[in-house]
Amino acid sequence: MIDFERVKDYKVLLVGDGIIDEYHYVHPLGKSIKEHTISVFAEGKETFNGGVWAAAQHVKGFCKTVDVQTGPQTMANIRFVDKDYTRKLFTVHERREGNPIFDSRIGDYDVVIVADFGHGTLNKPLIERLTREAKYLCVNAQTNSQNYGFNLITKYPRADYVVIDELEARLAAHEKDAPIEEVIEKLGFHKIIVTCGARGAIGFHESSFERQAAITDKVVDSMGAGDAFLAVSSPFAAAGFPMRDLVRIGNAAGAAKTAIVGHRKAVDRETLERYLG
Repeated sequence: MIDFERVKDYKVLLVGDGIIDEYHYVHPLGKSIKEHTISVFAEGKETFNGGVWAAAQHVKGFCKTVDVQTGPQTMANIRFVDKDYTRKLFTVHERREGNPIFDSRIGDYDVVIVADFGHGTLNKPLIERLTREAKYLCVNAQTNSQNYGFNLITKYPRADYVVIDELEARLAAHEKDAPIEEVIEKLGFHKIIVTCGARGAIGFHESSFERQAAITDKVVDSMGAGDAFLAVSSPFAAAGFPMRDLVRIGNAAGAAKTAIVGHRKAVDRETLERYLG
């Protein structure tokens, strides 16, 4: 049984890239007769606050005070999605204006969660501030099509809790084929979880590994599952929960998120308890 009450009074700051996720729902018609393009018929649109904003919504289901700090630019990810099966056909990226001033008092928070999507918010001076001033620092540095090979977790000289996926771990460790346990040990973080998609997740703490299988294989929309894993499990990591519980909580949060289209709703306590069983 997870004691959710232990984190309810935590004051949490989330720092990261603000992202607007637009889903343009379409019905594919096939190849154009006269052009080498795919034709689709428009059937609607949804716009979500993604990135660090979406991560913050997950945390709000568990902690009383949750603040968000973004950076000078917002990334818009405009996805064209097969409406019937929620299959993404292609994406257009667009930079928009964001918040140029960082005005949060980092040391005032029990937990600082960094959602680094590599879009410019987490520059070197800010990383130095976070690693110097945060009481408990939780970090994800995401690899995506815009930053492949450049946005690595190793740019953080300190992190008390890290959640990254297997590709992100291997890129950071420069290890393509080594056993994942060797990759994790090479990265050198005190407390880290590596997510492995359908193969579940593996955690490492105090020279010990904790492997757990994925909770679900029924995925409606995989977008944001890793962010939910990080966001929901981080306060519990700060509260000193054992790695076994952290992997279990994160797996449940990620599984719950894959049942949600876009960011229509966040993972809350009731939903998490259902997935925890």
